Amino acid sequence: MAATDQTERQQAGVEGDWICVGAFAGSHGVKGDVRLKSFTEDPAAIFSYTEIHKGPTGPLLRFKKLRDSKEGFIVRVEGLLTPEDAQALSGTKLYVSRAAFAEHADDDEFYLADLIGLRAIDEDGIDIGFVRAVENFGAEDLLELVLPEPIKGLGRYIYVPFRKAFVPEVALGAGTVSIAFKEWQKTQVSERDGADEV
Repeated sequence: MAATDQTERQQAGVEGDWICVGAFAGSHGVKGDVRLKSFTEDPAAIFSYTEIHKGPTGPLLRFKKLRDSKEGFIVRVEGLLTPEDAQALSGTKLYVSRAAFAEHADDDEFYLADLIGLRAIDEDGIDIGFVRAVENFGAEDLLELVLPEPIKGLGRYIYVPFRKAFVPEVALGAGTVSIAFKEWQKTQVSERDGADEV
């Protein structure tokens, strides 16, 4: 894998055998509590991991949930006593070892995080890039793909809906995800045409 691809995978939350499950987002209140953003599909699942690390391979962090907040949770981190201590953690990413994720019964069962870093191939089996992230902006899950070269009018970073019509196969064993790329491109052309007509 090229150095740039590896850097982008790290930015997307996958570094070796470590997966980013959340991040601290600054202090809250006067007791040293911290705002926590969860990146897990079920946000509350972040509290189910027994070993969460400060960065990949970093020291263990222990925290408990105090309550929900608008953008995640308010937590109390063991050892933090002041708002200044809490603020110093702002931006710190929290990682869990991939080994902490349950083993899957077969290749059809996976976590969304398992898709990050997979090579994306088109209908003809040709490499078209890799999965940088799985996003959901409210409607459905989307695969963010990084293409080797920008596509005119679309750029190098694209979002493909994670549904069978556009993602017919996920092959974790092979390290690939199949994309109905030509079909997806047709939807982008029609959407742009429709926007031009308005």
